[in-house]
Formats: sequence, C-alpha cells, structure tokens
Amino acid sequence: MSRVLVIDDDGGVRDSLSRMLSQAGYTVRLAETGEEGFQLARDGGFDVILSDMRMPGVSGLDVLRRLRDARVDASFIIMTGFGTVDTAVEAMKLGAIDFVQKPFFRNELLMRVRSAAERRQLARQVDLLQRQIRMSGSLEALVGESPAMRKVRETIARSAAAPGAVLITGETGTGKELAARALHANSTRSARPFVAVNCATLAESLLESELFGHARGAFTGASGTRAGLIEHAAGGTLFLDEIGTMSKPLQARLLRAVEAGEVRRVGENDSRVVDVRFVSATNIDLSAAMQAGEFRDDLYYRINVHRVHLPPLRERAGDVPLLVEYFLRRYGQASSVTSCSPAALDLLFAYPFPGNVRELEHVLQRAVAVATADRIEPADLPEEIVARSQTPSPASSVAAARERAERDRLVATLARHRGEITAAARELQVSRTTMWRLMKKHGIAT
Repeated sequence: MSRVLVIDDDGGVRDSLSRMLSQAGYTVRLAETGEEGFQLARDGGFDVILSDMRMPGVSGLDVLRRLRDARVDASFIIMTGFGTVDTAVEAMKLGAIDFVQKPFFRNELLMRVRSAAERRQLARQVDLLQRQIRMSGSLEALVGESPAMRKVRETIARSAAAPGAVLITGETGTGKELAARALHANSTRSARPFVAVNCATLAESLLESELFGHARGAFTGASGTRAGLIEHAAGGTLFLDEIGTMSKPLQARLLRAVEAGEVRRVGENDSRVVDVRFVSATNIDLSAAMQAGEFRDDLYYRINVHRVHLPPLRERAGDVPLLVEYFLRRYGQASSVTSCSPAALDLLFAYPFPGNVRELEHVLQRAVAVATADRIEPADLPEEIVARSQTPSPASSVAAARERAERDRLVATLARHRGEITAAARELQVSRTTMWRLMKKHGIAT
C-alpha cells in the first residue's frame, strides 16, 4: 500500500484530498505547514508527496529544496492555484515529477498520484536489484559489524590479493558461497568466470564428468566431447562446495588439478593445462575426516593454503539487527514492510538460529509475505521462534544481546565517519547529546 503525504495550509483541501486518496486505497498523512510537512517527509518514508506551492513561511518549493538536499526518496507533486510555466519549470528542476493546477479533477489527480507511486516503487525495485547485483560479490554483502565479521572481511581481502587455494569453513547457512564470491570479486581474476559446483548433490560418476569433462563415447550417453567445469573456469575461480563429501578416488584426480594445474577429460589420454583458483568449502571437520581416512591429507594441505572461517549466527547475535535491516530492504520493498517491531526483534535475538543466516533470511522472507502492517510483529514469525520465548530463560540474555548490538552499531558508524561524532549522529538520526551519552554508556572513547 503506497503512502501519500499532503502538505497544504487550506484545511478544506487537506480534508478533501484525505478522503479522496483514502478511498482510493492510499495511506494518507496531513501537514498544514511546510515546516511540518518537511519533518514528516524526512522521517516518514512516503511514496508520494503532494504539496501546495504557496504557504505561509516555508513554501512548497522550499520544502522541495530541503527534501532534495536531505536526499528524501519520494515522488514530489506541486499543487498551486497560481500556475505558470516558469513555476513548473523551476519545480521540475528541483526534482518534482509533476505539476497540478487547482482546481483539479478527481480522476486526473488520482491518475497522477497513481503514476507517481508506481514510478517510485519501480525505481526502488530497480535500485534494490542493482544494489543486490553490486553487493552479491562484494565484501559489503557479508553483513555484520561484530568483531568476528570484521575479521572475516579482512581475511577475505588479504586472501583475495594473494595466490593459492582457499578453504572456507563454517556451519550450514553461514554464507560460504557468498564469501567465495567476495573472494573472486576482490581478486585479480574478477573479470574471468566464477563457477560453483556443489559436490554433495551429484553422484560420483556425474561429478567426475562435470568437473573434468569427457570425450565422445567415454560412457553411455556421451554423444559428444564436453569440457568440464574446471576448464570452463579458466582464468577465474572454481568454487567446490561441500568438498568433504567427495569420494577418495575423485579426490586423487582433483589433487592433480590443484597441484599441477592439469586436467584430463574422461576417456582421453592427454592432459590440458588450466589456470584456475580453487576455493573449497565444507561444514565438516576435514582434520577429523583425514584421521578417519575419509579425506586425503595431501589434498587437504593443497586446498588449505588460506583459511576463512565463518562464525555461526549465535556467536554474533549483535549482527541480527543489521541482518534484519538488510533482508527487509531486500524483501520488504514490494510490500512496504520496512521495519521489525521491538517485540519481534526480541524474539529474533533470543532464538539460536541453528540454520544460521540462511534460516534468518527465510524467516524474514516469510514474515514479510504474511505481515498485515508495515512492520513485522511477533504473530508474523514462525511458531518455533515464538514458542521458545515462552520457555524459562534468563531475561538478561536478550538485553545483553541488544546492548552488544547497540555498541557494535555505534562503533561501526563512528568508524565509517572516521570518528566524526556529528556525522555519525546524523546517520543514526540522534542528537549530538544523545550520541555522547550512548558513547559514554558503552565506554567508547573519542
């Protein structure tokens, strides 16, 4: 449901527009002065702003200028009973998308508002998609400001710049493929292919053919010659997910490719030289697998030149608010679900998330789909998360997690602004006095 703000000093016009837009299905807020309208627009997340041109004090064009300077994301329509071409041109230059002269016809105004709302929603969706594309292989996609996640990003940045294979470890759902893509994107190989294969989803014979390719007639159904994924990743990165499930014979073949950069297609005698960086991932203890004779120690040492470990979500609960914010931007835009209530956030804090970040993502994706308001409430969360809060547990654990999250966010914001307190306070939307109080509370030095 789109949100519309009406700014007009004429009470009759405000009431008329409120009824008209509400009946058309919009959520409407009203402001009787330009100053009030600016404050609401800056804080309210509106899709369309309808503002009168001439008002006492702060005019419609003044509001438009201030919203432009504050980078408020909304479609702005100017209304006036004194329309001129010059005024319209000035409004458009300042960023207005339309210009309506009073008195206006109901259907015409609704058409313009609908067009402006659709344009705003489409622009947000395009921006979201572009941001997801940019971030899918960037370090920023590894969301979190806890010490553990800062260490992960630092390790990836260092490993990306150095030669050698990389082993990514971590529980299921911690984002191992995301880390692999960030490694590739930040390396000198970023312009070449990134090829991912899940070793656990393919039978041994099929995985061998997928990785190494095959000659025509090498086996039943091999009607033609086919290059494998290792060759396909030439010059780039091959990501082997769940490498711990690979059979010992196939491990031996892979060792030759990692060690000497050579592959031999199934059914061929000649080897081919390839230049590929191998990035592997596992959620099992490969050291224990070696001791049990299930994983080759020579392959282990070859793929473990650099190590990146992704911590489980329960060990970085302070990152939950940032992850919630990230996933709501990703999934909530289309349905206008933009926030999570404090009660729902408390439940997410208290839940251990055995499925880690992937489970949190799915929980929020579902909550956005079933939410009936513009924010997620406890009733929108899965039963197992709500039920857990009803079992006896130390109340202080949730409070402590929230305190850690608040401190982590303060530290991260100050770091982004190089310790500039005023800039950090502006980003966090608090006063400078409040910023000082929070820093003192958490023992953060200036």
